[in-house]
This record gives sequence, structure tokens and C-alpha cells, in this order.
Amino acid sequence: MQKIFRILLLLSLIFFAWYLYRADYLVFDKISFNWLRLSLSLFFLFAGFLGVCLSWGIALRLRGNPVRFSDAVISQGIYIFSKYIPGKLWVILGRASYFSNDKTRLRSLSMISLQEQLIFLFWGLVLSLPPTLFITQRPWIGMIICAGILLLAFLLFSGWFHRLSSGLLQRIFKRDFDFRPMELSFFLKVSAPVLLFWMLWSAGFWLLMLSMYDGIPSILALTFPAGMTYGFMVIFMPAGIGVREGILASFLIAGGLSPGSAFTISVISRFWFVSGEIFLFLLSWIMKLTGGKDAGYPEYPST
Repeated sequence: MQKIFRILLLLSLIFFAWYLYRADYLVFDKISFNWLRLSLSLFFLFAGFLGVCLSWGIALRLRGNPVRFSDAVISQGIYIFSKYIPGKLWVILGRASYFSNDKTRLRSLSMISLQEQLIFLFWGLVLSLPPTLFITQRPWIGMIICAGILLLAFLLFSGWFHRLSSGLLQRIFKRDFDFRPMELSFFLKVSAPVLLFWMLWSAGFWLLMLSMYDGIPSILALTFPAGMTYGFMVIFMPAGIGVREGILASFLIAGGLSPGSAFTISVISRFWFVSGEIFLFLLSWIMKLTGGKDAGYPEYPST
């Protein structure tokens, strides 16, 4: 399993480099940066990625799989570029495979990984509401997002839905599927670090915009969760490439920026975010090679 994921990781990096080249993301006009604001934006970005590792580690601990913070960083970082493989399956399986030595354990940990990703998606949709309602000024879009949030909440917490899904899958695949609704305590405890890294990323994105242009309204910071979340839901595009940039540019134009400035920010934000992925990837390998020390987790009881 580990060998398969290493091959997929290499292929995903090659595909990502090729896609950037074909999309002309490597070509843009010279930009003048405020380096202090840019440095602060990177600090918030990197801190947000550590928050991602924290939420993954807490999710594991709450499901009876206590791991060190260093192991959560390593498992998250080594496979972080698997998101550039089309389809979102490898985002779920990659980090779970780090702790798995058989198919049964991989299936169990993948379910935890999926639940944590659904909480990430839930709060991304919630944070996308303010710019959708107040920037685009199109209430019908906000109503669609609200409906999506309610539907996702139903999928997460409805016992009836999970019983129906398990029954249907058992009939189709002739195998046992034990899907259970998410406990509210699990949702709330994982939501804390998820909201933390969403807010850190949003603050970093706002500082990134301010490093290029003055007078950017703070509400535009929340266009980043909107672009990330909507891009994430387009499962056939690797890491939402192109979709995220288009959505970001549309929001920024609606927020008063010129098309040229909006497009520049949206493209630069891709490189900015990739720098955070590279940071976590390198950090995970350094910790793996040096046997990183446990930084600890909040003391939550396992459920």
C-alpha cells in the first residue's frame, strides 16, 4: 500500500507541474510586494497547515487512535500532494494509509479521514456565506449554499440516512458497511481546529492581497474559503485547479477590484498556497527522518 501511494505521489507531482505549465500559471506580470505583509501572510498560512494536522490528530484520538502530533504532521504532509491526482479519493486514503498495516484498519481510518474532511467542507460552506450574500448580492446563490449546508448536516447526523446507505451498499456489493451518524461531541471537538485553520488561512489570504494592493476590505478574506470549498467539490479537477482561481476572481471583481487585479491575486494565491503545501511536505520529511518529538494534543476522551 505504501509503495502504491509513493508512485501515486510522484505521478501527482508530475501532473501538477504539467497542468501549471499548460494553464500558463507560470507566466504573469511582474508584481511589487510589501514584503512584511507577505511574510506575515506566509506565517498565517503555515500555521493554518499545522492546524490541519491538529484537526486530523484530534479526529484520530477521538476515535480511539491516539497518535503523536509529529505523526499527524508526517501522515498529513507526506501525502499532501495526492490532492493533485484527479478525484478526491486519495486525499482521504493517503494519510490514513500511513497508520494502516491491513485493509481492515485502512478502511476504519479512511472513514475517520472522510469524516474530518466533511467537517472541513461544512465550515468552508458556512464561511463562504458572508461573501456570497454581501459581495455578490445574489440571494438565490446564498439560498443554494444554505440548502447545501442543511443537506450536509443531514448526511452527517441522520441515523435514518446512514441505515439506508448501509443497506443499499450491502445489497449492491454483498459486503458489510457499518455507517454510523456522526456524534455531536465529535463534530464540535474537531470543528475547533478546523475553524482555527480556516481563519488562519483567511487572514493570511487577506494579508497576501494587502501585500500587493492597498485598501482591500477585510470581508474579501472570506472569498478564500469560498474558492477553496467550491473548488474542492469539483471532484474531477485536481485540487480545484482553475475552478478555485475562477471563483476567487469572480468574488474579487464583485467586491470592487479590477479584473486584472482580481486575476493576478487569484493566480498568485495558488502559488502562495502551494508554498504552504511544500512547507508541510518538507517539515513532514524532516520530522520523519529525525523522529520528531510529540508536541501533544488537547486532552479529549476517546469516544
